[in-house]
Amino acid sequence: MDPTFAARISAERDMVLSSTVFQRSPVLSGLLRYLVEQTILGRASTLKSFIVAVDALGRKEDFDSASDSSARVQMGRLRKILEGYYAANAPSDGACIYLLPGSYIVRLDSREVAYPALPPLPSKAEAPANGPMVIAGSPAVTGDRALPFYRRGYNWLLLLLGTILLTAAVGYFAQNKAAVALVRQSPILEITPVDGGTDANAMQRSRMIISILADDLSRFKLSRVRLADGSTAKGSANAPANLYRLHARLVAEDADNFTLYLNIDDAQSDVLIWSRVLNMPADPATTRKMLVPIMAEINGPQGIIASYESVLTRSSDDGGYPCLLKYFEFARFHSEILEERVANCLKKPVTEQTLIGTMLGVQAMFEMERSNAVQDSGAAYRRGIVLARAAVKADPNDGWANFAMARLSYLQRDCDTARFYTERTVQANPNSPVFSSVLAGLAPMCRFPFAGKLLDQAIATQSPYYAKARLLLVLSAIAQNRPEKIDEIYVGELPLSRDNRSNYYLTEALIAASRAQRADATRYWQLFEANAPKQNATPDEKLRNIISNPAARMQVMLYLQKAGVPLVQKTG
Repeated sequence: MDPTFAARISAERDMVLSSTVFQRSPVLSGLLRYLVEQTILGRASTLKSFIVAVDALGRKEDFDSASDSSARVQMGRLRKILEGYYAANAPSDGACIYLLPGSYIVRLDSREVAYPALPPLPSKAEAPANGPMVIAGSPAVTGDRALPFYRRGYNWLLLLLGTILLTAAVGYFAQNKAAVALVRQSPILEITPVDGGTDANAMQRSRMIISILADDLSRFKLSRVRLADGSTAKGSANAPANLYRLHARLVAEDADNFTLYLNIDDAQSDVLIWSRVLNMPADPATTRKMLVPIMAEINGPQGIIASYESVLTRSSDDGGYPCLLKYFEFARFHSEILEERVANCLKKPVTEQTLIGTMLGVQAMFEMERSNAVQDSGAAYRRGIVLARAAVKADPNDGWANFAMARLSYLQRDCDTARFYTERTVQANPNSPVFSSVLAGLAPMCRFPFAGKLLDQAIATQSPYYAKARLLLVLSAIAQNRPEKIDEIYVGELPLSRDNRSNYYLTEALIAASRAQRADATRYWQLFEANAPKQNATPDEKLRNIISNPAARMQVMLYLQKAGVPLVQKTG
């Protein structure tokens, strides 16, 4: 790729994305960034709608591209918004960004070539060459000069003092108002009535689906779930900035089979951000079973709403909900920059009462996941357990508070406490793939009687929204000595993100080891080592970036060595 072209298209992209219309549409902004990046890398010509839907729009790898046209819909919207942008704005360097129909290659050319249907932009009005020169305020200056010198000085002093006081007052009230208004609250997920048409069976199933969605989605606590009351119209400008609507339509194919169409849109901009189609038999038990896996996909820590909100709050360092999203990102990638930002925002006050237990629980786990916890894990545990106890005291029914208590108690082999809070965590949210997969891996340490059920539940609720989900399930199956459960874990694909490749390679190494495929296990382990940070010399240090629990790391290394994988420890 020509570096000059790369620099020009990147500069024009940044100019376009700074516009109001793109700032209001993070989905299209992310899509444009992705397509420009792929174009610069020379990969855009090989892109298909499936890849774009997964990598740029956050769809699951197993989504049905035939029934989910999100990539095509969003590409059409992107072309339309780009054309609207250039209808009112000239390109910064004489060349516009544009996309040809049916192509994912981002092109750069003159406005006449890129958008030939647009009328020419009006030229800027020039000031008349011989027009009169007007000096604003000259009469006042003239009149003031006619006053005695002491009157002139007095007036200027009053004006100066008044300006200082007014500026101070405005600044004070603006600062205090901003402190309240600019802290982003957790979003609202509004569930609209399911459209079941006139079929009696579909209408009855619709009411059951609404009940399941409203009850189970609210357990994640990342969005405030409510039923629609019709107070804000679709696409209304007065809708809250972080209101999302879940629409559902149920179609009866025959007496025993239904098709459920689910969509989520940003209520203010009326932008579709997620869609799913489920083929559902009439059995009510099967209906719930099929809905459970998408709960985390909608309202989980790496779900569509959290991912969408992460883009909007990326530059914010406020406490509360924006900080919660940053912690989830840190839990995935463990970067030093993210660690510092999370540490700083966790010190800030939480204005939402319903998030206090969650934030304290997250803070407790963060103490054990920080880089300094490696040097003194005992001190990190003592800080964490104090925060975890405060979390369950603040909200005894909070899933994250109970999860923090269970997780820290397992690490200290405080088995009575660990078993108690494991049960409390599952009661708070039985559909969380994070809770069930992590606890299923830790439960054998304390002979938790329902460890097997936890793993079964984790596989039933598995979510492929982030690479670590598969790794957690594999680690749980190994910890419980149930390698046959690994075959029930969804098949993963190599992520484009370097941060997630380590998770993927380690997962594949363990899966190959469970199947006695020594060559594949060795190859994947070597790929994992190659993607680990260079300063980490030993296998334990390489694993530490992904697995914080020392006992779990030791179990992984023993498992791989037993399968014949050579774990080379580099020295010097």
